[in-house]
Amino acid sequence: MNNHIEKRKQTFKVRDMDITVLVNSRIDDDTNKILFDYDLDNQAMNMAFAKYRKIKNMVNPEDIVSFRKKYNLSQRSLAALLGIGSATVARYEKGSLPTESISNLLQQLINDDEAFVSFFEVNASNLSNNDTDKVKTVLANMKNDLKFNLILKAYLLSNENDHPSIGDGFTKFNFNKFKNMVLYFIESSKNLSKTRLNKLLFYSDFTFFKQNTVSISGATYIHDHYGPVPNDFELLYSILENNGTIDYIPFSNGHGVELRTNQHVDANIFDADEMKMLKEVSDKFINFNARKITEYSHKEKAYYDTDSKELISYEYAFDLN
Repeated sequence: MNNHIEKRKQTFKVRDMDITVLVNSRIDDDTNKILFDYDLDNQAMNMAFAKYRKIKNMVNPEDIVSFRKKYNLSQRSLAALLGIGSATVARYEKGSLPTESISNLLQQLINDDEAFVSFFEVNASNLSNNDTDKVKTVLANMKNDLKFNLILKAYLLSNENDHPSIGDGFTKFNFNKFKNMVLYFIESSKNLSKTRLNKLLFYSDFTFFKQNTVSISGATYIHDHYGPVPNDFELLYSILENNGTIDYIPFSNGHGVELRTNQHVDANIFDADEMKMLKEVSDKFINFNARKITEYSHKEKAYYDTDSKELISYEYAFDLN
């Protein structure tokens, strides 16, 4: 029997609806009729189901899998939460159509984290202690992420630079670069204090601007009592502390704190010239303690020519000592 494959419209009865889809079909050369083909027919049926889901606004199998993985739920534990059999969840993920009520519930839980938290608190007793702890760990991490995003948003709102200018070195603020600059100086320094770190960041951004007319991080800097510092630096360090990037250890003399980290700098985020600049600044000030680097920065025109809390323009980069 000779046959070939071509696109044909096929209509399937999906629950209460006739669904027509244009699909690959195996055609008899002699009769021009559609022949049975297990793989092609399954593909056609799945396309019909997908069209039905779209028409009825039902949850997709991929969304169920992603939702389950998001909360570290197995098929068995998700089934227990929903009050259905684990085999049913497996069928849903393979393409079977859920009931309308289950579909609506899943969509609500997928689209609303608070709805899931409330649902979980009511139904957690259906899970084993181990499965419950897994979900609680995910929720704790999500809470930390939310806090991180809110603080970062607060910083960005107070230091808006959608239109880069001389104030930020003609560079839109890049939090990941700022974070990895911090990590670089923690890794390359001993007993690094916030006072010393602030100066290392300042000299990196401003010296790079002097050579390239753009800054590395896009951070803005202000005149502070101890020299130039990133604007709202306490807020930035709070973000890094809350997301586990940095930690503080009191100095043995009881004066100030040392920055520590268990993370490593992502050198790939910088280009070769940026990495070279970070190393040059680190090497230049390797033997400067907080007091010495503060005194050094006070001799910069960027410092003595500006007032307390005043934004330091990157124009001063060309006057660096």
